[in-house]
Amino acid sequence: MVYYQLRSSRTPLLCCLALFVLYLLYQLLGSLQILNNLQGTKPQPASRLKKVAVVHHGAHPGIDAESKESAGSQQEPNLEDLLRSKENEDWVRLRADQCAPYPRYDDIEFTNPYFQLTRHENLTYYLYGAYYDRRPTIPEMVVLGMVTRCGGSYPASYLQVWYDGDTQPEKLPVHQSKLGWYPEWGHPEAVAFPTLFSFQMKSQRVPQLVSLVFDPCAVPKNAFTVVPPPPEEPPNAQRPKRIGVCVKYLTFPDVDMTDRFVEWLELMRLLGATKVTAFDIGQLMPNTMRTLAHYTEAGDGFFDLRKFRFPNETADHETFRAMIIEVLLYNDCLYRSLYDFDFVAVVDVDEVIMPLGEHRTWQDLLTHLQTQDVNATTRSSYCFRNVYFSKQLPPDESISEQFFMLRHVMRVAEHLDPHSAIKCLHDISYVTLLHNHFPFQWMNASGPYHVGIDLGQMQHYRYTENLKSLVDPPPVRDDNIRRFQHQLIHNSLEVHRQLAQSRAAY
Repeated sequence: MVYYQLRSSRTPLLCCLALFVLYLLYQLLGSLQILNNLQGTKPQPASRLKKVAVVHHGAHPGIDAESKESAGSQQEPNLEDLLRSKENEDWVRLRADQCAPYPRYDDIEFTNPYFQLTRHENLTYYLYGAYYDRRPTIPEMVVLGMVTRCGGSYPASYLQVWYDGDTQPEKLPVHQSKLGWYPEWGHPEAVAFPTLFSFQMKSQRVPQLVSLVFDPCAVPKNAFTVVPPPPEEPPNAQRPKRIGVCVKYLTFPDVDMTDRFVEWLELMRLLGATKVTAFDIGQLMPNTMRTLAHYTEAGDGFFDLRKFRFPNETADHETFRAMIIEVLLYNDCLYRSLYDFDFVAVVDVDEVIMPLGEHRTWQDLLTHLQTQDVNATTRSSYCFRNVYFSKQLPPDESISEQFFMLRHVMRVAEHLDPHSAIKCLHDISYVTLLHNHFPFQWMNASGPYHVGIDLGQMQHYRYTENLKSLVDPPPVRDDNIRRFQHQLIHNSLEVHRQLAQSRAAY
């Protein structure tokens, strides 16, 4: 009986089941259409969607990499937006034919997105940045650039200083001109040299905009926005020292530096670095860039990779120009760091300022050095002698090839002398002009302190030109870096794990 009843109901049941299947298919197709509309008419692979959201390497979201305003970690105001916003102001139009008119964006000549060009007499000025310096008794504005003169005097210059809300500028004469180079090191024709101009302020006000000119009433051909400093904090001896690391432009176009950079950056962190700043000139492999992007993300923020291009003032002397431009970048890093750090280390990515003995961090070592220095109450810098952990010496095969520095614990027997290839920790309270290896100038402090090799050394992981030093005296094993081995490997492998997950999402 039941059998016949079910058999008679088979057709209606099958119809209901077919309708239910059609309904499910309709819902599925509708969901796919919605998703397709969100992504565009053509579905995009996950890799493209992921890459669109990754904006790193010193550029702010929404600002093109080759925009006329170099972008960075300090949230600089956008120069074009500021100048364009003033063009229709009545007071700006009225000042157009008066002394020191307000800068016009269309009057500025950019040699590239990072340099503004100004000419005077037979000199060319490639201006790079302007910074407010409240360290001196009388605060100063500092303008940094490259000038086609090496030594001697500079033409009289002035700074037109605009404050927010004012309708006419202050005009300041140059206070000091500082050359970041020694002429005896070489000064080829047509090459521009790193130069710093300082102007004493008339008050404690922080400008919004400044222009360097050679006549106080001149029409400005350059303009730089000024990042206001944070409020001053009362001295706090209990606060750990904040230490930034300044690195030059990175040039590894043919080598994936992922392993090297991860090991080096994680060691910098263990040694006490607060942040590392370097410069991107478009000479890094894509995977290296993805690795550095990991460190620039908001969740980490340990690394700032600022885009940069050479001024290219001449096609000649390429190697020489590549060397002297480093001085400009180190000083830009210094003046951007005035209110963020207490010290800055100037090093390359194959160098490590290594505390020795009982000291494991730069903070511990600096505290010891400052308390033990009986000859001075303040020092501009603490400098460390160079010793080569040469690539030509055999590595320790018991350590994975992922960890270049941990593998290379053999070094040449002798350090270089205290005046050759040293690297320093510079006290931001005092240094005013930096070179790669030492401070050029400082204020209100004694000169650099040369740290004994029992307390610290500058470990240089590179090839050694002096081949004799590889055998005579016999190389020595110096495995002080192994104090950090467990934590360094652990931290580095965790970064590699996160990088692998990120790559899998592409």
